[in-house]
Amino acid sequence: MRINVIATGSSGNLYELLDKDGNSILIEAGMPRQIYVKHRIGKIPPEMCIISHSHMDHAQYKGEFEAVMTVYLAQEKNVSEHWKAFGFLEKHGDVETMVFLIKSLVEEKFLFFGTDFEYDSYCNEVLEMLQKYRVENFLIECNYNDYLIHMNDVTDDMKKQCSRHLSDNDVIKFIKKTGAKNPKIITIHGSNRLSADTYTKKYLSSKLITSTVEVAVGVKGNVKNIFII
Repeated sequence: MRINVIATGSSGNLYELLDKDGNSILIEAGMPRQIYVKHRIGKIPPEMCIISHSHMDHAQYKGEFEAVMTVYLAQEKNVSEHWKAFGFLEKHGDVETMVFLIKSLVEEKFLFFGTDFEYDSYCNEVLEMLQKYRVENFLIECNYNDYLIHMNDVTDDMKKQCSRHLSDNDVIKFIKKTGAKNPKIITIHGSNRLSADTYTKKYLSSKLITSTVEVAVGVKGNVKNIFII
């Protein structure tokens, strides 16, 4: 599978996921469809778009994508010809959100997608599924750095906002609980205020020594941000 990270972060989220035959789906609709058209790598129209929750940076342009494909907003079952995505309900502040276990039917390969959810909220069902299918691929939020939070004089409001997302240490704890032997981790939705990309990669790799870690930043200029899993 290939993951084309078109946009990630609080300004907007949009991810293109493709199998080896070029069949694709989109994850999130937080950027205009014209941005997708400009930066896509797929030649075949996406089979569906799945959206985790209703916040604007994830769902603002839902209507634009509905005009040309099937769109599922926070649904438990999302199925197209070549893909299945199973949603698991989680907490994200004052809203509910979905994390997804996505399966490529062509490659028989799984990807976990999780963003904007609280570490303490995740249900045992998610872990059971990840363990059952021996999932090794993770497109997962790493929004902020715990060390920087504690070392800097941040406001209570900022701490509250951060608690609604995954920190670097939350990611480490989560991956360990999945039982993944050689996890491929691509971090998304990083906060410019509280995380540094080079530090994130180095820190996660040092704590998950059998892992491969990459930090997604989205398209910068005309340079695409593509990962192979």
